[in-house]
Amino acid sequence: MFVDTFDVYLPALVLPAAMSYFLPPSMSPSTSVTVSTLLFCASLLGRPIGGLIFGNLADRLGRKRVTLIAAGGFTVCTLLLGLLPGYATWGFTVVIGFALLRLVAGIFLGGGYAAPIPLALEHSPRERRGLVGGLIAAAAPAAFVIISLIQVFALQKLPKASFLSWGWRLPFFLGVVLGIVYFVHYLKVSEGNQHYWAQRRAQAKMPLRELLTGEHRKTIGQVFLLTSGYWFAAQMPVSLMPSLLTGELHQDAESVTVLNVINSSITFFVILAFSALGQRIGRKKLLFGISLTVTVATTIAFGLMVVFAERNATFVLVAIFGIIANTLVSGPLGVLITYLNERFPLHIRSTGYSVGYTCGLLLPGLYSFWLLGLGNIMPYRFAPLVLIVLGGVLMTLAMSRSPETNDIVMARPDPVRELQV
Repeated sequence: MFVDTFDVYLPALVLPAAMSYFLPPSMSPSTSVTVSTLLFCASLLGRPIGGLIFGNLADRLGRKRVTLIAAGGFTVCTLLLGLLPGYATWGFTVVIGFALLRLVAGIFLGGGYAAPIPLALEHSPRERRGLVGGLIAAAAPAAFVIISLIQVFALQKLPKASFLSWGWRLPFFLGVVLGIVYFVHYLKVSEGNQHYWAQRRAQAKMPLRELLTGEHRKTIGQVFLLTSGYWFAAQMPVSLMPSLLTGELHQDAESVTVLNVINSSITFFVILAFSALGQRIGRKKLLFGISLTVTVATTIAFGLMVVFAERNATFVLVAIFGIIANTLVSGPLGVLITYLNERFPLHIRSTGYSVGYTCGLLLPGLYSFWLLGLGNIMPYRFAPLVLIVLGGVLMTLAMSRSPETNDIVMARPDPVRELQV
């Protein structure tokens, strides 16, 4: 999760301060914000494709093999992104190239969800599964902290011309190093029950077909509704906020980067706390409560952040409400990851989890277009509130009829029987 988040969110955190390197100076702030978010969304749109491809493969060939393929793919894409020239050299072609590389990287990153996360949870004791899911998810804000600290250093220590020329590349090159470490690590990881996977590879069954045509259709529908709602709400304070604050609301880029560090540091501990609470009271109960909280509290906090920013209030006030909005929607991520994996049996788990998790990004991943459309009928800066409310409502609907999953046995004691399902 650390490496995935590092690669996925690099543009959302780094590009707002470096967009003038990729775009002409005559471009309006709103258009610049839109281009920045589109470059970020390209990866989000690629992940569902990767989820479909690699989830299916992970349930047929094994988790480890798919993890290695995905790791090699997104590492190469990150390297190529860090080597791109600017607008002065390639014109708008560089934006197209950036978007295509992000799309391909997103496909491989979809594989990074399909295999290693189910593998980790399947090897976890039932009473500690919530903690393991929390640790996996907490790696995401840890990646945010590292990206942001690198950017703070670059903004403070480098002249603006140097930052725009090469300073923004530093996090991308670090992402390449992390990808190599990730690949080497999984070379040493055990696949698990070799007998089970040998027989599974010999079968002609397609896990994706089993998921979509069998008894689990209702499950994937509920999961899709839940994840779509979560991503509609989460993308606003997590992905859009840096671009919105620096581009549309004219906040200082360095201050916004510091806010990202604080946000992520707090979220790290909140994810672990929510995961422990979900293990104690039930993951369904916690996610249902969070969905109601997101609908109301996250919307109010994000709205107050915008109001204080546009009125040129002290950045401390802007930051406080930004942190509240971010924490409330990011905190349950560990619970969500664990819950999604528990909803599917072993033989279609990677497929169900990756398809449900990444395909839930399809509509939310187009949030730039939804915001532009909403901007025609209301101030652009307040348009994210509509998507947060929509996300909270969808989550509430999804969790209102879902089962509790804490006591699910993820690794079946008789893997041969699983093969006969």
